[in-house]
Amino acid sequence: MPHLTQRVVDAAVYNRTGNAAHVLWDDELKGFGLRVYPSGRKAFLLSYRNAHGTKRAPAIGDAAVMRLDEARRKARRLLVAVDDHDADPSAERRKERLESKTGSVAALIEAYIEARTKNVHRPMKRPESVRWYVKKFIVPKFGARPWRDVRRSEVREWHAAIAKPYNANRSLQAMRAAFYWRLWQEDDAPGKRRRESDTRNPCAGIGLRPETVRKTRLELVDLPKLERAIDAESDDLYLRAYFRFLLLTGCRRGEALALKWSDVRETEATFRDTKGGGDHTVQLSARAVKLLEGLERLKGNPYVFVSRQHGKRLQEPGKAWHRIREAAGLPNLRIHDLRRTFGSWLGDAGFTSKQIGTALGHKSDITSRVYMQLGDPSKREAVEAVDRLMQGRPAKVATLRRRRARPTRARA
Repeated sequence: MPHLTQRVVDAAVYNRTGNAAHVLWDDELKGFGLRVYPSGRKAFLLSYRNAHGTKRAPAIGDAAVMRLDEARRKARRLLVAVDDHDADPSAERRKERLESKTGSVAALIEAYIEARTKNVHRPMKRPESVRWYVKKFIVPKFGARPWRDVRRSEVREWHAAIAKPYNANRSLQAMRAAFYWRLWQEDDAPGKRRRESDTRNPCAGIGLRPETVRKTRLELVDLPKLERAIDAESDDLYLRAYFRFLLLTGCRRGEALALKWSDVRETEATFRDTKGGGDHTVQLSARAVKLLEGLERLKGNPYVFVSRQHGKRLQEPGKAWHRIREAAGLPNLRIHDLRRTFGSWLGDAGFTSKQIGTALGHKSDITSRVYMQLGDPSKREAVEAVDRLMQGRPAKVATLRRRRARPTRARA
């Protein structure tokens, strides 16, 4: 163990392999050392254990701007604080950085969204949707407020005042999750995280408001009006095909937007499930196959529904859909209602809820069990049934095969 001098610090070079840590420890002050990085950067550090026995090794300062004697004096002061007051300088510095980054409610929620989006194991699926609720409902009320000053009574009153229960509940859930994330960032003690019982979160304990289930769907008598509006309000072939494809397959809007030609095979297409995770296969009716065959595959663009930008997929069809539904006289029909229409038409044709769930790729426990009974033939009958309904023809209903009862053993 070398005695650190300014000359040793200036002459130190990285001599490890595989990005292994290279630290020159001082023999005068225990835990004090110089770390040399593969890039050539050098920094002083102090290794110690906090009151919980957790090992810390924070950097004290960059060797390019701090002299050795100054770094050693700072390390001694930190060690005295750790020994006399059970302080944790590393945790304090981390807490200070976190406080500066998440001072207000708006800053806190944005930091939470960024952290969740970058989380490899549990990434946020639709951060843009959360940001919309934050901008629309949370920021006007709490945005500039220090997050520790928010009171439960204020949150309860704000939640009750939002006009639509759906928006109120989604906004409350977003703020509650962000506050839990922030509180857990400063919880160094081991143990199980408390959830709804954590009274430090001002959003905890506030119940969700009852929501009215949407029942909007496209009726068959309105289908010709929608078809005419799709053709009249958009000159983009891929955009027109996109809306018709949703109605023919019942896919989620995001799944269809991300569909690539490599995922399409003759009469079926494989989608990445944007809600439940994993993949699921959708059978294509004859009309859906013909629809895709009419689309040109652009060189350098792997997507089925492409945008006007080279190599990019269709981005946001919402503006075009707004024009289409207004022209069709269906102002309340959303894009997701095309998926709901697909399922409800199957219900009208006599398909069971299990069969509909299988065709739509639901991942609930009930539909997961039925996957063992319903395969591609049943899914194909479902999409062909919708195709026939759209043409004004009667739909054929698939039947479930009964399982054979297991023979019971006679008791001895």
